[in-house]
Formats: sequence, C-alpha cells, structure tokens
Amino acid sequence: MKRFAGLLVVLVLSVSGLFPILVPDHHAQAQSNPEISKALAMLQTMTPEQRVGQLFLVTFNGTDTDLESEIYDLVVNSGVGGVILRADNDNFTGPANTVPAAAELISSLQTHVWENARTDAPDEQGNILESPYIPLFIGISQEGDQYPYDQIISGLTPLPNAMAIGATWEPDLAEDSGAMLGKELRAIGFNLLFGPSLDVLSDTSESGDDLGTRTFGGDPYWVGEMAGAYIRGVHAGSDGHIAVIGKHFPGRGESDRPPEEEV
Repeated sequence: MKRFAGLLVVLVLSVSGLFPILVPDHHAQAQSNPEISKALAMLQTMTPEQRVGQLFLVTFNGTDTDLESEIYDLVVNSGVGGVILRADNDNFTGPANTVPAAAELISSLQTHVWENARTDAPDEQGNILESPYIPLFIGISQEGDQYPYDQIISGLTPLPNAMAIGATWEPDLAEDSGAMLGKELRAIGFNLLFGPSLDVLSDTSESGDDLGTRTFGGDPYWVGEMAGAYIRGVHAGSDGHIAVIGKHFPGRGESDRPPEEEV
C-alpha cells in the first residue's frame, strides 16, 4: 500500500502536466523507479476524461455513499481524484463513534472505486472500457487545538495548536506531534493532510486577519524548522502513507523584510 501511495502521487503529477518538469528523462527515471514506470504505463491507458477527473478534489454533504448518492456518481462515473472530508459538511458523526464512522465512510468510498475498476463497462459506441484502479485521495484539515480548527473532535489524541508547539523551541516535540497525528489519521484511512500552516505570524490587528495560534511563530527560520519537523513526523507516523500540503504559503503573514522592501 505504501508503494501504491507513491504511485498515486506520481500519477497525479503526470496527469497535471508537472511530471515533465520534475522528471525530464522519463525513460531513465522509469528504469530506476518501478513506481514511475507503473504510473507512466497506467497514464497511457487512461482516456482524456479519466485524466482530467484525477485533477479534482471535491467535497460533499453527509455520509451517504450509496449508488444513488452524488458522491458515488463523482468518484465512480466522473472519476474524480479524491475527496475532502469536513465537519461543516456533516461528514463526521459524533460525539460517539466518530472515528469508526469516519473509517467506514472512507472504506466505502475506496471500495466503490475498487469495484468500478474491476468492472468493464461499454461506452456509448459499445466499446469496452477498462477503468484503471487509482485509490482516492482522502483529505482532511486537522490543525490541533480542537474546535474550530480540527475536523474530528472526538476519538483522536488532542494535540496543541501550532503556536504552543512552536513555543517549545524543540523540533523533536513538533515531530512527535506530527507523528501522532499521522499514525491516527492513517489508521482511519486518510492519505492527504492539509496543514500545517507555514505562515509567519505578524501584527495584523488593523486588518483583522491575524492568524494567531495557527502559526508556529513570528520568526521565518523557526517556523521553517518547526513546520519541517512536524511534517517529517506526519510522514514517519503514517509510514509514508500521508501526503502533506502546507497551508498559506506564500501566505497571509509577513516575512522578516523591512517595511520599505515590502512589495
């Protein structure tokens, strides 16, 4: 599964058009990396519609994933690349059994994709089309400090916010926090994390856009150190099964440049 997670990332980069930039020599890279070779081979079997579908991460309301649901149509018939689960879309139940219910929801979505890939269906002209099996990205934003910045409130280890972690000045503690989150999210079935915030805290009281405790601090160097350690922890805790997308970068805070150099 870990190797397939890597294959999924490579495939999405290929579909998005970034792959030629990242890997100039496809053949040389494919020979040295089996995952790249598999991704390129799979890409060649996909229709333009299937390739475009992989570029989309969608949200949906509720927890219904049956054959008549909108999300079923999107992941099976439209072949979207993944979903983002959010509390304000009622994707999580609770406070009791929040985690088991979330794991069941994710399993249901991935099962639909798996079963569709194993079923050859004719197109409008009667040609048999094969759907490649590409697991969904299942994403979540889980910043710590509970509501309103955590999507799952019950059933996971409560983690402090980024500023509390940053105030320790200990990257090892940031890495430990990330590892705990990565381990628990992977156990539920998530493979994509939106966070942590890579922004730098600044005095934005006049604009009303203060990121406050959602950042690791006000020094760019230490934000980088703590955020990097946190992300390493997520990767280690999930055994490489969770991809991380840092938030707000370049972001809403300020750098350490003097005001006259600001553009």
